[in-house]
Amino acid sequence: MADSPDAPFTRYEDQLRAITDLHERWAAYVDLATYLERELEMFRRRQRQEIAQGFKAENKTWKEIGEIMGGVTYQRAHQFGMGK
Repeated sequence: MADSPDAPFTRYEDQLRAITDLHERWAAYVDLATYLERELEMFRRRQRQEIAQGFKAENKTWKEIGEIMGGVTYQRAHQFGMGK
């Protein structure tokens, strides 16, 4: 059985709920959300780069890769391959 979509966040929610002062909890939430957004963006970049480079290794053109990756332009597909 698959985990709940909320499962990765349970420990963060428990940590935040343990903070009884709401001002402190808000500050902790803002810091945590900023951290998680940064980590998620790095994850996305790594995955896009690895996948784009994998398609390129299969001798696909950047145009073909762009079409496969959601209909992005060949320039954007190339950027994905560069980790941008």
